[in-house]
Amino acid sequence: MILEYKNIKTTRGKGKRMSINHKKTEEDLIIHNEDINWGLPEKVDETISKQYSDLETKRLELEIQQKKLEDSSEKFRGRTIELFGKMVDLKKAKKIISQQNEQLEKQKYEIEIQQSQLEKTNQKFRERTIELFGKMIDLKKAKKTISLQNEELELQRKKLHELNASKDKFFSIIAHDLRNPIAGFLNLTEILSENFSTFSEKESQEFIDVMNQASKQLYNLLENLLQWSRSQTGSVPFEPKYIALKKIIENTIDLLMMNIENKKLKIYIKIDDQCTVFADENMITTVLRNLISNAIKFSNPEGAITIRAELKDKEVEISVIDNGIGMKQEDKEKLFRIDVHHTTPGTSDEKGTGLGLILCKEFVERNGGKIWVESDLNKGSAFKFTLKHQ
Repeated sequence: MILEYKNIKTTRGKGKRMSINHKKTEEDLIIHNEDINWGLPEKVDETISKQYSDLETKRLELEIQQKKLEDSSEKFRGRTIELFGKMVDLKKAKKIISQQNEQLEKQKYEIEIQQSQLEKTNQKFRERTIELFGKMIDLKKAKKTISLQNEELELQRKKLHELNASKDKFFSIIAHDLRNPIAGFLNLTEILSENFSTFSEKESQEFIDVMNQASKQLYNLLENLLQWSRSQTGSVPFEPKYIALKKIIENTIDLLMMNIENKKLKIYIKIDDQCTVFADENMITTVLRNLISNAIKFSNPEGAITIRAELKDKEVEISVIDNGIGMKQEDKEKLFRIDVHHTTPGTSDEKGTGLGLILCKEFVERNGGKIWVESDLNKGSAFKFTLKHQ
């Protein structure tokens, strides 16, 4: 029986495992039957029980494996369904993304169009800004030009006002200051002519002296008037050069020596022989003649006049100083002004027009200098002006 079992097993070879097991079971049963026949019932029961127990165990293991397989299949199906859902969602997402990309492309195209339009607008804005900026600059230039024109008009208005004042001054001099000396001189000549035989030699000499004084005053006035009118018309030539200052002063004093001797004045010239100024000689001669004449006019008899020159930087400061009657502060402010008629009688009742100081101011400024007065009432006056040294 055992050999038969081996033969059967060998003969079947490599068949399916379930068929072999089945065949083996049948053979085992035959064996067991034979064993039973051989009188071994306890062994057979034990063997059968053990085989059933093994079969049950295998069945349970198969069920567990089947359960695991089913669970795995279920998970696989769930995962498959999930993946399928995700694939569907992915397709939807791709479609949505594709649509969004299309929308983005459209928006990008629209943005490019808007950007192009914006760039054109910016370009126009820049061009407009540049244009406006240019207009602003032109406007500023125009305002500046208008401002300069207004300033020029204001200067012209002031100049016109000064010219009108000059005209009024001129007529005032002609009507009053020039007429009175001539009228006085005419009256003296008439009286002397009609009553010459009745006057003593001394009285005749006094009349002649008065006439001489009046003629000098009239000549001085006419000279100033001529110089002033020429300066107003621009016909006075301006020819600056280096001139010796002391020589001009000495020549001027020689011309005024009779007036100086009449008042018994002392003249002090404190100027270096080498002192020179760069100026027009005729204009400066006129200035010195007027200032020295004024100093004589307002000096007390037996007084003193000092003429001094000091070098200060590149200028020479010339001073004509007297110890005469001086003047008040309000009178000083009226000097050198064409629009204010101010005269003061001299210590010997000398008459004046104020035109001489106006002429001095014009000539000094024409030569690049300035003129002013320092004076105290009853203490004398110092008329000062500057000229270029180099």
